[in-house]
Parts: sequence; structure tokens; C-alpha cells
Amino acid sequence: MVLLHAGAGSFDGIAGDHLLGAAALLLLPLVVAWFHSRPAWVAADGRRRLVAGLLAATGLVHLGLAPGHLASEPVTALLFLANGVLFAALGVAALSWRWWRPVTALLLAVTILAYGLFVISGRESVDDLGAVTKLIELFAFGLVILPRREGVIRWTVSTASVLLLTVTVSVLAWGGIVRDHAGALLQSPSRLPTAADRVAAARFANATWSDITRFQDVNVAIAAGYRPQAPEATTIHYENRAYEGGNRPVMDPSRPQGLVYASTPRGPVLLGALFVLAGRDQRGYDFNGAATGWHLHPNACVSPVSLSLSGLLTPYGACPPLSFAIITTPMLHVWRPDMPNGQFGELDDRWVQRIIRGQA
Repeated sequence: MVLLHAGAGSFDGIAGDHLLGAAALLLLPLVVAWFHSRPAWVAADGRRRLVAGLLAATGLVHLGLAPGHLASEPVTALLFLANGVLFAALGVAALSWRWWRPVTALLLAVTILAYGLFVISGRESVDDLGAVTKLIELFAFGLVILPRREGVIRWTVSTASVLLLTVTVSVLAWGGIVRDHAGALLQSPSRLPTAADRVAAARFANATWSDITRFQDVNVAIAAGYRPQAPEATTIHYENRAYEGGNRPVMDPSRPQGLVYASTPRGPVLLGALFVLAGRDQRGYDFNGAATGWHLHPNACVSPVSLSLSGLLTPYGACPPLSFAIITTPMLHVWRPDMPNGQFGELDDRWVQRIIRGQA
């Protein structure tokens, strides 16, 4: 699994190291009050005032994001800082500067596209704060390029620009979500594991695979209470409701909450087990950082009829029809020993394809 920058956990769909960016928005009323005290605010029209407020909002978010990335991604932190300063300066300039529109439009477009590129490259995660910030910036971009005079060409170009920018960043963000284990947020390691911790984690993984080998025949799994959920592209999860709820076994190698199979022409082929905690705020035991795969999904959709996963949130925040969004509880996959990325790692799609073709 690609280490998303949400490794510190999440709060209501916001990555842990993004929380300061969300908290920075609390300063927005003070910034707007300061704007009101400036003569340029009185002289500005409604559009300039609204754009100034939107630029101040996204500027505060970017300034707040910088500290959370400083230790792990200093270059990204500096980019956030630069963005915040530029947005703050343009928020003031938008009230009176003659050339505010082209400069602001350029900065907004570059920032929005850069977000999409950072997500698709795995350097940034998609969470609620990121989505809201991009909506603010897209709204501001639309206001900035909104024609001041009538004309079919002007309005066509303006509308097409907003639509093109929106669709482009949405596709990039969605691609990053799907690639990075469907937008999973990783649990941060407890500490730096010792050699003994790694041995203990390996023993647990091997014991798990040894205990679940009896489920290589999917009919045995079904007889034991495991039921298939919504199939993914090449895999399908089987869940055992008897192992859920308050009395669920915790990391019992013989009783995992789920099993993962590859969908092959020869039938399901067992890939590994899935352990799921009861509460979203719980931490999974990671053998002092040796098992790095604990994660949760902040963008899952559930069917109210079957109470099973029905898909993922689209880039526009919508679930499939007749389903609703949830944030899952922490979970851990333990794969069979020959998985290339390790028994706790991100599932290797090429390996799964080899299994489907009968080559592994």
C-alpha cells in the first residue's frame, strides 16, 4: 500500500496531518472582519469581495497544511506555505489591483491541477478537506473568469474552462483513490520495530495462512459462515458475520472476519485473510510497527438492504443508488506467503493476474 499522507489517522474523513488545515478555517471570520476595515473593500464590487473571501479561505487551509507535512514531506510543506502566502496576497490584491483576474485565474488553475497530479502520483491523499478546498478554488476560478461583458465566445470559453478543469482534477483524484487501495488511510506505526517484533509479526502471518488453508475450497468457507460481498475487479471478499460485533475475536488466526479470493476461470482462489476491529477509533496491534497494513476506508458505500459494501464515493461525493457513505473501522489484510509486497503489504495486481491466468 502506498503510504498516504493520512497515516496519522483520520477524524470525520479528514486525514490526521490535515486537521490543522481544517482548524485554520476558524480564522476566516477574523480575516473577513479585517477586509471590512479596509477602504478597498468598500470600493470593491460584490464579485471581488466574494473572491477575496474564497482566496482567504483556501490560503488559510494551505498555510495550516504546511506544518503537518514538514517532517515527512518538506518540499510539499514549502509548496503549501507558498500557496498560502500567494492566495493571501491575492485575496488582498483582488479588492483593488488592476491585473488581479489573470494572475488569480492562473494560480487557481495551477493549484487545482497540481493537487490532481500529487494525488495520482501518490504524494497526497484524498480526504474531505482536500475535496472541499478544491470546490472552493473551482468556485473562485469560475467567478474570476466570469465574463464582465456579453458575448457568446466569452461565455463559451469561460464555461468550457471551468468544466475542463473540474473534469480533469476529478479524473486524476479518482484515479489516485482507486489506485491507492481505494483511498485507504494508513495507521501510523507504533514505533520502530525491532528484529524480535518482525519475527513475531512473521509468525502471526504464517500462522494465519496455515489456519486458513482449509478455506482454499470456497465451499468450506461458505459452510463455516463466510458469505461473498460485492466483487471487485479481480478479487472478492467473503465476510463472516458471526465474527463481528462486540464479541468478535481479535486477531485470531483461525477466525478472521474476512477471506479474500481471486476471481479466476477455475473458481475462487484464496489470497489471504482480513481482520477487522470493532470501533473506528481503535488502533490495530501492529507488532510495534512491523505490521504496517492497518488501514480504514473513509469513502466506502454500503447498501442498506444487504449491509455490504456497494462501491466507493465518486469524485463528486456520490454513492451508488440506494446506498450511503460510511467510514470503515480499521482492518488488516494478511496475504499468503508468496505475495510480492509481503504478507501485510499492498496487494500486487500483477501477482493476482498471474494467479488468474494459472501462472502462480
